Amino acid sequence: MLDDKEMLLLLIQSPERGLRQLVDRWAGFVHAIVVDKLSGIGNGQDIEECVSDVFHKIYLTRHRIDLGKGSLKSYLAVLAKRTAIDAYRKKRGKAHDVPFDELTEGPIDSNADVEQTVIEHEAKSLLLQAIKTLGEPDSEIIIRKYYFGQNSKSIALALGLKENTVNRKVSRALTKLEQSLGGKL
Repeated sequence: MLDDKEMLLLLIQSPERGLRQLVDRWAGFVHAIVVDKLSGIGNGQDIEECVSDVFHKIYLTRHRIDLGKGSLKSYLAVLAKRTAIDAYRKKRGKAHDVPFDELTEGPIDSNADVEQTVIEHEAKSLLLQAIKTLGEPDSEIIIRKYYFGQNSKSIALALGLKENTVNRKVSRALTKLEQSLGGKL
């Protein structure tokens, strides 16, 4: 079995053979990640298309993969998760319909340090857990304001609140978040 360096070298020097080797070795792994993210919204064809998209993206970015930033498996895991979440969002439609747990994701940067990406993901996960503890409507207000970039007026209209009420709730929620995160917000 080829190690990561040999696999990447094969992928660069002989893309078709390298891709075939990569798919043979990691298709089940990528498939499991995609199924986890698309279950309940995607059908078998959606899942297979998403898995294909992951390997297509690997093929397109093969010259930019830096194994010094992480293993090939970790790169594939991040790419599979983000590609599946993008597919999920497209399938669901509107951005504000994205489940709370999916808000930690963003576009993939093929030049990103995998370790740093994982650290940032964990920090975002902790922040989202803290936001969840605020309860409704505070958590939704914070997500709408800081994740989706909505202004207080549009949030107030969507939630049937007064604009000044939204502003007060944002201020109080930020104070609570800062306290629950040990003063680091």
